[in-house]
Amino acid sequence: MKTVSMFPKLHRTATLLASLVLLCTPGFVSSGAEDSPDSREAQARRRPKTYLAIFINGYGDDPMPQDPAQFEKLLEAITKEGHFNSVLCKYTPEREALCKKHDVLMVVDLLAEPHVFKNPQECEALLKTLRNNPTVAAYHLWADRFANQGAGRARDIDNVHAWDPTHATYTGTYQSGGMSFLAKSDFISYYDFAWKRGPHKNFPNLLAAWSTAKVTDNRLGRYCTTDAGLPGKGNFNRLLYTQTTSIACGLRAAMWHIGSRIMNMQDFQFNGYGKDLAAVNAWIEPMRTEIARIGLPTAIYSTLWTKDWNDRPVQAPADKPAMPPGLEKNAFPADFWIQPTSGEFVMGVSKYHDTDRDVVFLANHNAYAAQNVTLKLARAAKPRVFDRKTRTYTDAVVKDGSFSFPLEPAGGAIVLFE
Repeated sequence: MKTVSMFPKLHRTATLLASLVLLCTPGFVSSGAEDSPDSREAQARRRPKTYLAIFINGYGDDPMPQDPAQFEKLLEAITKEGHFNSVLCKYTPEREALCKKHDVLMVVDLLAEPHVFKNPQECEALLKTLRNNPTVAAYHLWADRFANQGAGRARDIDNVHAWDPTHATYTGTYQSGGMSFLAKSDFISYYDFAWKRGPHKNFPNLLAAWSTAKVTDNRLGRYCTTDAGLPGKGNFNRLLYTQTTSIACGLRAAMWHIGSRIMNMQDFQFNGYGKDLAAVNAWIEPMRTEIARIGLPTAIYSTLWTKDWNDRPVQAPADKPAMPPGLEKNAFPADFWIQPTSGEFVMGVSKYHDTDRDVVFLANHNAYAAQNVTLKLARAAKPRVFDRKTRTYTDAVVKDGSFSFPLEPAGGAIVLFE
């Protein structure tokens, strides 16, 4: 991807003008430092209130239907059959109206026109008009390797936060390269297509993104492959595994790469890969609001494993227990108040909905076999497990300090402690 000048003067003035920008922002009342675009309060306000399943067909040159009628047919297909709730595209008022009509959130592509760093003046003008727009979920700023351009991408994040402090930024890289430059992005995103290029990369890259997100309490995004296995067979399991293990580590938005691989972009009919992905989106859909309420994990713990992601026996090293790659240092501490006594899974430990209530998200380590999870509690707590069918929490039956529940193959579960 080609780049141009880094606009150093613009970068210097953006921070100095941030407070003035906020004074002109509808819905914002100046009350001091907490209204800075980088404040925790501003971060929380612009964070989407739902997990984003984002349809994309590439980025930068707006490879989407240009005719409004065709764009509307695409929205109908991806929502009714595909169970997406958001779409990456260039902003136009016509598209905004159609997205609003079909209850689809827009992730505005700032690599299309007006371009975030090739045309910053027009980009700034547009973003100021979009402040507090409920149809806009986020801005897409980058999705490639950084090379020596990391400082420019960090500058873009600062600029967009100053131009519109009411919507999230979604900025990505390849694996963990240059990830430190993304620390202030609301979604710290990356791609590795781990199932195709090596599932052993899954947790190392997730934990790198999680460590970066912890710097400013942001969230993870991920560009996910749609063809991780055989369509109609293992592909669903692998796509769901990518989602649930990532959600346990802080993922709150996923871009699926790409539309032309999952559907015919002329008649918008899904192929086998698209139908698999639609099933994954449908599986997660009942949990989307709850996932968005789960804070960034303060800790990520893993059990040992005897079977890998493909349900194959794991050969444990002679000198140490077997752990999934990347989680070797993330075993449950002996003094942690939640202890696993059955099941093989990864667990993110968080706070719920900006409160002091503890909540955990567990993801099955095995994409092809179910697990029976049993957790033993070392302190008094009332565990409630989220039921996807009823979309409510149900009280777990605790006996002798332990409770159990099943995990589907590649599945995930939310447990809230009252």
